[in-house]
This record gives sequence, C-alpha cells and structure tokens, in this order.
Amino acid sequence: MMAQSPRYHGDELIPGRYNPARLFENDAHSVRYSKLRPSLAEESAGALVKLLGSGKPSLWIDVGCGPGTSTKKFIGHADKIIGVDVSESQIKVAKETIIHPSVSFVRGSCEKLPAEDGTVDIITAVQAAHYFDLPAFYKEAKRVLKPGGVLAVILIHHFADSTSSRFLDIFQMFYKYISNFDNARSYKIYSNPYENIILPFEEQYRLVFPETYNERFDDIIDVYTTLSHFENVRKEEGLTLEEGRAFLVKKLESFGITESDKNEIISYNDDTLIMACRK
Repeated sequence: MMAQSPRYHGDELIPGRYNPARLFENDAHSVRYSKLRPSLAEESAGALVKLLGSGKPSLWIDVGCGPGTSTKKFIGHADKIIGVDVSESQIKVAKETIIHPSVSFVRGSCEKLPAEDGTVDIITAVQAAHYFDLPAFYKEAKRVLKPGGVLAVILIHHFADSTSSRFLDIFQMFYKYISNFDNARSYKIYSNPYENIILPFEEQYRLVFPETYNERFDDIIDVYTTLSHFENVRKEEGLTLEEGRAFLVKKLESFGITESDKNEIISYNDDTLIMACRK
C-alpha cells in the first residue's frame, strides 16, 4: 500500500532513496518523458534573446536538458546550441530525436559546462535547477558567460489556470499532494520560486508566459507519470507503470474526478515562469 504522508521533505537528499539524476536513467522513462512532457511557452526563446539585446546569440547552453524538450524550442534562435544533462539515457534520446546542424547534446553536469571562459551568450535551466547545486552552477555560469550574457532559471507551473474552476481546484489539490513525494530542495523552490531562487547577478527580470492546452483526462495523467516524484514513489513501492498510473487515477477520484469527467476535453494553462539575470 502506498504511503499517504510526505516522506521526502527532509533537509538532505537520501542516498540510494532519492537521487534525482538516477530517476531519469531508465530508457523507457526517458522516451515517455520526451513524448509526453509539456515544454516551455513558444515566446520564451525570443524573450531571452531580447533580454540579451545584442542580436542572435552565437552560443546557447541548455543545462539539465533531459531529452531536449526545451532545447528544441531554442533552434533558430542561436548559431550553436548545446544541451547538457547528467543522464546518459536522456542524452541518448535527445540525440536520437532532435537532429539539427546547430544542436548538439553532451553528457555533463551543471558544475562543469562545455565552454571556454566568457564564450556563452545564454544559459538556460528549464525544469532542472531544483536538482542543481546552485552555488556551484552559478559559479560556472559566471565563468562561461560573456559580459552581458543571460542566465535564466525557468519553471513550468502545471495547471496554473483552467476554464473550469472545479477542474482547477481538483488538479491543484492533486499536484500539491503528489509534491509531497518530492525532496526538500525541490519542494522549497516550487512552493515559492520567486523567493527561493536567488539569482547571482543584480540585473534581473521576471517573465510569465501562459500556454493553453486542451486535453483528455488520460493525456493529463500521462504527463503526471513523467514527474520525478511519481517515478521515485513508483520504484520504492514496487509498482509497475500501469499500477502507478492506476494509483494516480484513484487519487484524483478521491479529489472529485468522476467517470464522466474522464471523457471531457479539459482546457487549462501551464505558466512558464522565467527568472533571468544578466552578467
């Protein structure tokens, strides 16, 4: 029986029990993530180039790129784009699915970026900074960014709004529940990102771009199966993917989802939250 109370809100990551990098090393999960995970809003890339204010970037590094979900949105906005991720499986999927002459993917960490000093125009970390050693990441960003270069930490607030207040209440309650199975650092950042993400440079910007989706109930559940805390709990409890998915459905039913709801098209917004600064 899956535990119903928070278990991962301790001050430290638990070795062997919650290691975010390890959660994304299963090939099947990486493929599922690539196909199902929503990405950042379309306006995001152009907005970051505008913040740079010096024309088309020559080099853009997307850190914690996963299977390239965000990286592909930057194609056409920079001469060269490098996606970096610690997971070999995610990089493998990225290389297989995103083939473009301006894009390359390398396995690496936020603490050692593949660039010379002062050569990078833009660094992004999309849905990833809550896994980073932020002081080490910021130190490395300072090293590789050009003067005036942009560093952006980007989060996607899932189900931030909906045309149905009832669905909005249900899914926000559900997301709050499943976030109980996150680690302390991630939970803290997502609960109040503007307060808890302290950027390293004084010139700072906050941007919000909503993206509208119209999806069936099953499609929304599929997105939740890509979350790191879902994967962690599923593995710890010994559940198959389908068993874990059934658990999510049952939990949503306990929050008020009905059988008829499952046949509806649900309209909702994901908000792309951009916290950016210039060196």
